[in-house]
Amino acid sequence: MNEPRKADPSRLLELRAKIDAIDESVHRLLMQRAAVIDELIKVKGTARNGAAFRPGREAEMMHRLAERHSGHLPLTAVEHLWREIISTFTALQAPFEVFACGDAIDAIDTARFYFGFTVPLTLLASPVEVVEAIESGGDDRLGVVDLAASRDPWWERLESAQIVARLPFFDVAGRPAASPALVIAPPLADPVPPEVACYAVKRRGPMDDPGGEVDVVASLSSEDVTSALVASHLPREALAERLAAALDIRQIGGYAAPLAPQCS
Repeated sequence: MNEPRKADPSRLLELRAKIDAIDESVHRLLMQRAAVIDELIKVKGTARNGAAFRPGREAEMMHRLAERHSGHLPLTAVEHLWREIISTFTALQAPFEVFACGDAIDAIDTARFYFGFTVPLTLLASPVEVVEAIESGGDDRLGVVDLAASRDPWWERLESAQIVARLPFFDVAGRPAASPALVIAPPLADPVPPEVACYAVKRRGPMDDPGGEVDVVASLSSEDVTSALVASHLPREALAERLAAALDIRQIGGYAAPLAPQCS
C-alpha cells in the first residue's frame, strides 16, 4: 500500500504567504476604490439613485468579467463578488433600498446575490406591491420582481418607473440565484438605449408565442383580452407588425441581453 504523500512544510508556508499577500492586495485595492469614490462624490456631489445606478455600465463590466475569466473558480462566484462591490460602492454614492417579492427564499437569494448585504431589503407580498413601492417612493429605490410570481398584470401599472435589468445576467446551468426576475427603477438620470426593449401589450384573444426576436415574458388573460409583457430587439413599429391584433403597445423600459459565457 502506498503511504500518503507528506506535504513539504516549507512549500506550504510559501504558498500560504502568497495567499496572505494576495488577500492584502485585494483589500488595499478595495480601499483605493473607495478613495476614488470619495473623490467622485466631491466632483459631482452626492448623487441621487437615478444618477448612481447605471445598468448599462454594469452589463459592460459583466461582459469584461466573462471575457477575462479563466480557471476553475466558478464565474458566478466572481459575479457575486463583483456585484457586491458594485452595489456597495453605488450605495456609498447614493444610499438606496431594494424591494422584492416572490418565494421568500428565492427572493432573498436573488436580491442578496445581485445587490449584496449592505443595501436594505424589504420583502413584499406581490409584484403589484413592489411596483407601488417604486412608483410612490423617491429615486432611492429599486424593485426586483420574480417572474414566477406574476399573477397580476403588474407591468400595466408602470408609469414613471421602468424595467431596467433582467436576472440572471449570466445564463449558466446550475447557477445560484437562478430564478428569472426583472429589476424596476425610477427614471434614470443617465439612461442608455437598451439592447432589448420591454413593452406592455394588450390584444384580443390569446397571446401566441410569436417566436423569433419576440419573447413573451409573461401574459395573463381576462375574458377576451390578453395583457402581456413582451421583450424584443425589434423597434415598436416592427413589433406592432408582428403583433397585428394588438390593441395597445407601450414601451416600459428594457435591459441588456443576458449572456451565455463559455466558461462556468
